[in-house]
Amino acid sequence: MIWQRESEKAFPEIRDFYWRLIDDMASVNDRIGWKKGIYPSDDFLIESLKKGELYSLRENGVILGTVILNSDSNEGYKGLPWSRDFASHDILVPHGLAVSPRVQNRGIGRRLVGHVLDEARAEGKKAVRLDILGTNRQAEALYRSAGFSFVAARKMYYPDTGWTEYKMFELNL
Repeated sequence: MIWQRESEKAFPEIRDFYWRLIDDMASVNDRIGWKKGIYPSDDFLIESLKKGELYSLRENGVILGTVILNSDSNEGYKGLPWSRDFASHDILVPHGLAVSPRVQNRGIGRRLVGHVLDEARAEGKKAVRLDILGTNRQAEALYRSAGFSFVAARKMYYPDTGWTEYKMFELNL
């Protein structure tokens, strides 16, 4: 498997990956709450590719998983009881971490999270913080197994879900 930073030319393939994932997840249940054209939006994906923030894990050229890495966080991250106080530039926040349901239960999510932590360390970050939809038990189990600690549950607004409860996690490096 190859971990790589994606370029702008990969946009159609990346968007297709997310749209297939949304279709596949809708047939199972709505664990992630994402909607085509809303999250992840084309603009968000293109901007992430332009900034060099979108990564993928591929096997034989096929995308198995993706994630966007930067220090941007929802307004709801403010005032939470984080274990330590860090400046936003010292924190890495994964967005849109996704594994194709077609390859789940092969350790792809664990590998993606491992690469996220490697990138955070390589960039000198002090913590990785993230939020997941409060009902996403699979993501919660993944992050807990990778050493993340639950911080709090908080209602936050995102365009794809509206005001919804999210669970906040962190891992200090």
